[in-house]
Amino acid sequence: MKICDLTQIYSPLGGGVKSYLQAKRNYILNHTPHEHLMIVPGSKTEELEGGRCKIWRVRGPLVNRTSRYRWMLDLPSLLQILYRESPQIVEAGDPYHAAMLARNWANRRGSDFYMFYHSHFPDAMLRTVLKFAGTWARKWVERVAGDYLRNLADKGKGVFVGSRHLIRVLDGWGVRRLIHLPLGVDTAVYHPNATKDRMEIRRKLGLPTDRPILLYVGRFSPDKDTALLLRSWLKIGQLYKGPWLGVMIGDGQLTHSVEKFAHHYPQVRRIPFVHDPKDLADWYHAADLLIHPGRWETFGLVLLEAQGCGLPTVAFKGGAMDEQAADLPSWSTHKTSGGLAEAVVQRMRTLRPKDRDLAADFVMKNYSWEKTFGHQMKIYENGK
Repeated sequence: MKICDLTQIYSPLGGGVKSYLQAKRNYILNHTPHEHLMIVPGSKTEELEGGRCKIWRVRGPLVNRTSRYRWMLDLPSLLQILYRESPQIVEAGDPYHAAMLARNWANRRGSDFYMFYHSHFPDAMLRTVLKFAGTWARKWVERVAGDYLRNLADKGKGVFVGSRHLIRVLDGWGVRRLIHLPLGVDTAVYHPNATKDRMEIRRKLGLPTDRPILLYVGRFSPDKDTALLLRSWLKIGQLYKGPWLGVMIGDGQLTHSVEKFAHHYPQVRRIPFVHDPKDLADWYHAADLLIHPGRWETFGLVLLEAQGCGLPTVAFKGGAMDEQAADLPSWSTHKTSGGLAEAVVQRMRTLRPKDRDLAADFVMKNYSWEKTFGHQMKIYENGK
């Protein structure tokens, strides 16, 4: 069986969707007899890899000057690739125009079409619309988005959703055949490191050993609430009287704003995107607390990576990330910079060594890519 994953939410630098796709390719290659075809945007249309696991890029422009994401526009070539490769399974990782083309192709050819709801796209629409139209537009945006998604998914086999929170949202919109499929983590990389001393890791990374380290890992962009995190750093400094250091690892369209902030506020450092997962695991091992400011997340894969390494987390309650939290009671109920800062400072004061073991055990027992893809392959194979 040939399985095709098609998505526009793909950056060569990294991100949750890229992690999902790479882990899926590895699972298919090492645990199944199936073939895997990945179609993602690129600067030109070309085949990059062959064999059982192929990669095609389809030409498209950058979303903006600083983004590594592209908008797949060469739809004739995309259609030619689908006809040439003829996959039996097509999974779209976003709900946009390429997904609609792939769905129509799959229905004509008798292939099974699925979606994976990686990104809650109405939130992006709302952030823009509410700036100009006010809160009255919220219901209108959600109705339009729900109608569109329901139409797109209605003629497919199912929609994979990472969290039960989003399943409830989509079910309320009338989207059918929703399949709960939590993401996983590479537990061979993101696990407690008993062979290295945490202070030794800090010295290797150039971090101080005499104060708490607060860590953020992710893209610097509006949809990741980077501006809210910058405001939170200031309020943490007002609330916590002892020394501390904030570290922001990543890149994105707000990189300049982050670097400017760090220049004027030396309690925060910016570290460029870390490519090697083993190097990233060292940062998780070195830190005392992971901060996730996102109010729009559909899953929060970074939470699993951090907790897998034994790093406690703080984020906002009431969203799709709740299910991935080993220490949800310590999270903020107020989705503001002040609410996040208060939760972080409170957590800093109550951290215990055993919290790291609890976080790692939570991930080890509940999340792995083997569990995710073992379940997904059974769904593919049974056609349900």
